Amino acid sequence: MKDLQMMYTDIVKLGDNLRKAKVIGMTTTGAARMQSVLQQVGPEIVVVEEAAEVLEAHIITALSKHCKHLILIGDHKQLKPNPTVYDLAKQYHLDLSLFERMVNNGLPVKTLNIQHRMRPEVSKYMRHIYDRLDDHPSVIGRSHVEGITKDVYFFNHSCPESSDSMTMSHSNEFEADMVVGLTRYFLRQKSYEPSDVTIITMYTGQLLLLKKKMPKAEFEGVKITSVDNFQGEENKILIISLVRSNTNDNLGFVKIENRVCVCLSRAQYGMYVFGNFDMLSRGSGTLSHIIKLVH
Repeated sequence: MKDLQMMYTDIVKLGDNLRKAKVIGMTTTGAARMQSVLQQVGPEIVVVEEAAEVLEAHIITALSKHCKHLILIGDHKQLKPNPTVYDLAKQYHLDLSLFERMVNNGLPVKTLNIQHRMRPEVSKYMRHIYDRLDDHPSVIGRSHVEGITKDVYFFNHSCPESSDSMTMSHSNEFEADMVVGLTRYFLRQKSYEPSDVTIITMYTGQLLLLKKKMPKAEFEGVKITSVDNFQGEENKILIISLVRSNTNDNLGFVKIENRVCVCLSRAQYGMYVFGNFDMLSRGSGTLSHIIKLVH
């Protein structure tokens, strides 16, 4: 009983202190953990960043009866929420955010149409997904990527993928070797630091293979990451490994338009994509349209 009294006293003190603040910032996990404090403080305005990637239940925990204005900022065409239990997404659509549900139901939404990240040669591939996308003047006329004739290149191949029963993931040795070679080449150009190059891939198996082939002694500073962990980030040069290449036309994660959107919208100056595009374009309408733009 004494412990409960002390806990209640701490909550009251924290609530009193937070009431003095004009702005309170916290993660959605923190909002759920501190819900009793938020109910006591009763913020009238709640702003949720990356709202299209947040579980609806997490947003509800941040609200109280005092809330008068809920502002959701996000992009439902990029990554969705990721429930820990896959069946909850598959059977009950818990991977649908409150943001996307509101958009789907026709609620008024304000869309930002001017992009400040990608050079036009990169952003043109996004117009299949964002039909009203315009380029800000600051991205026009950027210097070309040094040491290579094209700022954007899609490398097509038919070398087969490998599957790992332990990790339940996929990798592609040919793509990994090509990615390593291209990264090494860019690092030999005088204009680029290792931090200017990012490698992203759809699969953990490919991520592990790339890290194995890229020792820190040579590639220290080059970021190697998954698509899911790179949302909201950007870099000068993006090297992308799509991995999937098989006789069954099984695309897996690559078929999901949201992931394709994140993949192809991170590069500022140069984007280089490796994949079996003959196969990928058969299984994905989005990739099929994008590949047609390449030719």
